[in-house]
Amino acid sequence: MGEQSPLVEPGRPLTADERARYQRQLVLPEIGELGQRRLVNARVLVVGAGGLGSPVLTALAGAGVGTLGVVDDDTVAISNLHRQTIHAGAAVGTAKVDSVVRAVGELNPLVTVMPFRERLTADTARAIARGFDLIVDGADTFTTHADVAAAADEHGIPVVWGSALGWDGQVAVFDRTAGGVGLEDLYPVLPADQPGGACQVEGIVGPVCGAVGSVMAIEAIKLIVGTGRSLRGRMLVLDARDQTWREVAIRPR
Repeated sequence: MGEQSPLVEPGRPLTADERARYQRQLVLPEIGELGQRRLVNARVLVVGAGGLGSPVLTALAGAGVGTLGVVDDDTVAISNLHRQTIHAGAAVGTAKVDSVVRAVGELNPLVTVMPFRERLTADTARAIARGFDLIVDGADTFTTHADVAAAADEHGIPVVWGSALGWDGQVAVFDRTAGGVGLEDLYPVLPADQPGGACQVEGIVGPVCGAVGSVMAIEAIKLIVGTGRSLRGRMLVLDARDQTWREVAIRPR
């Protein structure tokens, strides 16, 4: 298995509090102190604070990613809670990004959260993405996926992309800078977005979001510290009914 180059340079030395908090990661040879310093120095933009963004944000905050940007224009609804596990019942009616700030602050006060309460467009995606090392895209529309992909290509940063619907999920990494594939290679013609959102129309099993979001977070950590084989050029597809993951190659157009 070929190792990938680290995406982020190591930052300052770890504090005693950080060594205590991240001790279980520090003992991993693939991470160690140098890798943890990369995580602490990393700036990751998470698009969507919903079903996929919830496990991603929780996992990356727990892992010690130093700066997490989160973009979402929505408020927490009671129908979100079965899958959007970063939000507590008391957050219903409040902005999702504000709920994330509170939740991450309770989980890991060493992490800085940058909230962006807006829905991405092509222009705002380019502006917000500037200065981040990596985007994790858990958006719920193909229009937003396309805007994220264009912004990432412009700034030369990779995207960890995921989707979940019903009992199924997908995860891939798009990275033009590494000679990899982009969203348009997977979807030469973008599917039409469903009015009201696909989950509202077709439904979603909550733990599917957890499974897919956890894989997305793992891919982000691997990219940051430079270990393992990333999902560049391939997609994992989950069928939770059969409890199988299969790999699909994504070929450049």
